Amino acid sequence: MPSNDEPQSLRADIVRRWKEELFSADTVVAAVAVAVAIPVGLAAAVVVGAAAIYPVWFATAAGPSLGYWRGIRIEVPMGTAAKVGTAMALATAVVTSGVVALTLALDGGEGAAVVAGGLVGLLFSGLASRYAFHRLAGETA
Repeated sequence: MPSNDEPQSLRADIVRRWKEELFSADTVVAAVAVAVAIPVGLAAAVVVGAAAIYPVWFATAAGPSLGYWRGIRIEVPMGTAAKVGTAMALATAVVTSGVVALTLALDGGEGAAVVAGGLVGLLFSGLASRYAFHRLAGETA
């Protein structure tokens, strides 16, 4: 016969795991990257052109989630996680904006610029994220 402690301990375990996930360094990296993506995407749209906004938002915000390959978790202070998220977001935004600008300069059209910027930006962001997460987890990329 189950005791009254089991549902409470199960609930406590679920809440504990949820809090660990929500307030983890991985989540901070992703949240900071999303927060940085919005103003940086707007700045890219002003500097490069309107075609840059969506690829920058997409690549910058989606990239940190690609660092979770093989379930790697990082255990670093929140300040370090915020710095990593900011650095990844800014680097991704620069690369993505550069690809969009290059495509526009080569007369590829806005559609091609959006696609090229999004693909290259996402690939760059994924690789940067994977490298950072392996590095912070103490592994080699």
